[in-house]
Amino acid sequence: MLKHSILVLALIALPVAAHAALGEPAASVPADSARLKASVRVLGTGGAYTVHELTLPTGTIVREFLNGAGTVFAVSWRGPFQPNLPALLGSYFATYANAPRSAGSNRSHLAIDETNLVVRAAGHQRAFVGLAYLPRLLPPGLSASELQ
Repeated sequence: MLKHSILVLALIALPVAAHAALGEPAASVPADSARLKASVRVLGTGGAYTVHELTLPTGTIVREFLNGAGTVFAVSWRGPFQPNLPALLGSYFATYANAPRSAGSNRSHLAIDETNLVVRAAGHQRAFVGLAYLPRLLPPGLSASELQ
């Protein structure tokens, strides 16, 4: 439990990253990215969702997956530094912080399988990857394995 508390405190202390929070509308992305000097590009999927890719000054890439209503239903990250998870997960951060870890979780791999939040993350110094999504907001026919 102490290790978990230390991890949560370390994540809170990280610099603020540029993104809209999970489960929220993406309207704040342009202002946040300008303020934090992150480059943004919109990747068209031609399907039921759109991807906003933010490249942070640290080199970390955050992807936000927005459904047709403009709501962020998933976020992924990869890069040398982990993004600010409290900001990235928004109101779902408390669920993340308090959720029991699923089988297979260890110091370098994290799995959370809650009804309203699924998280997969892995990493070590200078190499972090992760995905968090809201199962109820996944567009019909989209599998979480397709999100990168």
